[in-house]
Parts: sequence; structure tokens; C-alpha cells
Amino acid sequence: MFQKNSSILSFELKRIFLNSLLILFIAACGFKPLNYSEKKITIFFEFQKNPLNFSLVQELKKNFFLMNANLAETKDAADFVIEISNHRLGKFLEATDENFFPAVVSLDYQVKLSIFEKNTNTIHEIPIFTSEDFSYDTESILSNEKQADEIKLDFFSEAVNELLIFFSEKSNAESA
Repeated sequence: MFQKNSSILSFELKRIFLNSLLILFIAACGFKPLNYSEKKITIFFEFQKNPLNFSLVQELKKNFFLMNANLAETKDAADFVIEISNHRLGKFLEATDENFFPAVVSLDYQVKLSIFEKNTNTIHEIPIFTSEDFSYDTESILSNEKQADEIKLDFFSEAVNELLIFFSEKSNAESA
């Protein structure tokens, strides 16, 4: 019995040692994620003040750590100015049931992100349009609103991903 426990302990120690060695090797070779930028960038947002824009900006700010970014206090202090325009979230009836009550609802999301890069004086535009259908439950309005809010967060995540791709490409182009 002691022999069996000893071999299990020996195996665990080997596994821990090999994992530690792997982590040390990765750290020593300078491995870093593809979208990691050495330089911290500053971003300023321009947008019309409304709840939809505020929600998107809050979601973008939550993900600044992924972009290695900080929020600039003023437009002049920013490396990039992101203008949010044509920002819409629409809810449309797609289908009804046999009693003509809503059965399927479509949420359409549209936004245009115009990114002004100060050091090159160039503007990059990222238009986003996406749509998602969901079953509408006439018995539970709160459930429908919760589902719509979750879809809205998915739409915001798509905008975050587009910005991550943009800044990742910028970072890779500068380091090449």
C-alpha cells in the first residue's frame, strides 16, 4: 500500500515539476498573446448622450485591459478618438401565432465606429450590422426583456471584438 501511494506521489511531483518547467520556458522566451501591445494607448469617445451609447461605452471600458488602453480625459490627450454614430437597436415583429400574437421577434443592431488615429491623421471606419431572432413569449414580458438585454450584450461584445481586432492589427503592424 505504501508502495502504491509512493508511486502516485512521485507521479504528482513529476507532473508539477514538468508544468513548472513549461511555464518557466514560456515566460523566458517572451511569449505573449497576439493582441498584446507593449505601448499603452489612450482612447477618447465622442457620442451623442443617450442610454444606448452609454451602455456601449461602459462595455468598451470594461474591456480596456484587453486592448492595453486607458481612457483619455480630453480629445487632445488621446492617441485614438472613437466616434460612435448611427447607433440603433430595433425590435421588429417577424412572425405571429395563429391568434396573431407575436411569436418571433427580431433584434437589429447597427453602429458605426469611426476611429481617428492622431499620429497618422487617418480615420478608420468599422460599420457593424447584425440581427438575431428570438421566440417571443406573450405570457412573460419580463423574460422577453431579459432575453433582449442578453442579445444586446452579445451585440456589444461584437463591437468590442471588432475594436480588439483593429488594435491588434495596429500593434502587429507597428512591431513588424
